[in-house]
Amino acid sequence: MRKSLLILLFSCMLLGLSACSTAPNGLNDNKSASPDKAADELATQTIEAIFNKDAVSVQKNSVANQKFDLPTYKSSYQEVQKENDYLYGAYYQKDKIYYLFTFIDKEKPEKLELTLQKVDNTWQLVALTPWHTKGTNLTEKEIYNKIGKGTGDDIRIFERGANFMRI
Repeated sequence: MRKSLLILLFSCMLLGLSACSTAPNGLNDNKSASPDKAADELATQTIEAIFNKDAVSVQKNSVANQKFDLPTYKSSYQEVQKENDYLYGAYYQKDKIYYLFTFIDKEKPEKLELTLQKVDNTWQLVALTPWHTKGTNLTEKEIYNKIGKGTGDDIRIFERGANFMRI
């Protein structure tokens, strides 16, 4: 009887702890105040422009109007969000902010990185690439794990689809 009571108590405790999570899939997201909201807004606008194939908008917010080869996706930004299998977060570093958008594009995993840097007191796009760690002091796995888990003072998760798993 005592053993059954302990098992029941332990099960209730586990269930209670899992209900305390702030993220839909059990991971806690770091929703602390943004170090720079203007940069975050620019990154989101740029990601939407990439999905809309709006090269002019991407170019006007880049350093010296640099031209980037825009990746092409089969899905729209809204379709990716509706599928609920995406993660959008940022890794903040001294003079740069690395934004990661990882998602499923018609059953194909994709990772998109935007790097913004402040140039003459204005945030500008300096890189648009698949996710990498160039210029950071962390490995790709370390950054991806931190963003995936939403932990650390220099990490923020903006949005996480309810079905997001690691890609």
